[in-house]
Formats: sequence, C-alpha cells, structure tokens
Amino acid sequence: MSLSRRRRNTLVLGLAMAIRLSVTLLAVKTTDGSSADQQDGVWIAPPAARTAKNPVRPTQQGLKEAGELFEQVCSSCHGPKGAGDGTLGKVLTPKPANFTDAKRMNRATDGELFWKMTNGRGPMPSWQQLPETQRWELVNYIRTLTRRAHAPEKADSETK
Repeated sequence: MSLSRRRRNTLVLGLAMAIRLSVTLLAVKTTDGSSADQQDGVWIAPPAARTAKNPVRPTQQGLKEAGELFEQVCSSCHGPKGAGDGTLGKVLTPKPANFTDAKRMNRATDGELFWKMTNGRGPMPSWQQLPETQRWELVNYIRTLTRRAHAPEKADSETK
C-alpha cells in the first residue's frame, strides 16, 4: 500500500473516529459516570486475549507509521505523549489510559492492549477496522511512550 493511500485511509479512519466519538459523547454521561461499566474503571481483557503474543516485531518504519497514526487518531484523547491528557480526553469518563504510567504498562500485556484497541469500550472506539498488523504496530508504538516518559534526561555534552 502506498504511503499516500495509507495516509488517505488514516484520514478517513480519523474522521470516522471523530464522528463515533461525537456520538459516544452524546450517549455517555461524561460527568457522573452513571453506568456501572463506567464507574468501576476496571477493564479486563479475557484470558485468551491477555496471553496473545504480538506477531509484529518493532521496526523503525513500523514505529514511525504507528506514531503518525497515533498522532492522527489517538492523541486527541490519549495526548500527544500518551499520558491520557488529550483535549477530548479531559472530558471523558473513564479517563483515557495513561501509556506513560510504567506500573500500569508493566502489568498490561501486548495481547490485552491489542484486544482493548480492537474492541473498545465506552468512549474508547473499536479500531477493528484497522488492519491487524497496524493495530499490533500501534501496540509496539504505545510501548515506546512508557520508555520515553521515563528515559533519563540527556546530559549536557558540554562540560564546564
């Protein structure tokens, strides 16, 4: 698939996500979390999903493309760095996942992240319309957000 075609598909998916999110925001109470599903905040993937292995090895190209996709369709809720602080995410209940939270991300398996992305829940849309490989590449990219958030600051190369 050519890059321009892939970008066009991504833009179409982004528009579909914006429409779906708008409809979801109208249907979900975002201030008081009235449904039990929204109140408990616990979202557990089935055991088979949790143990699913990521068949896609991270590559520079795959991470780059997944980063562009994340920016286009995920960052409005999850934030540009994945901290769950996106513009739309600030008004959602439950709040979007914070992919920079090392404790949370160390507990989450790749299969669980893939399953949640595929199925969605509440204001989180289902992304099953994305090709399976793209969803696994997004899982690989999401893993980089945790590492980036906790990477030590680069020391100043100039010494005094």
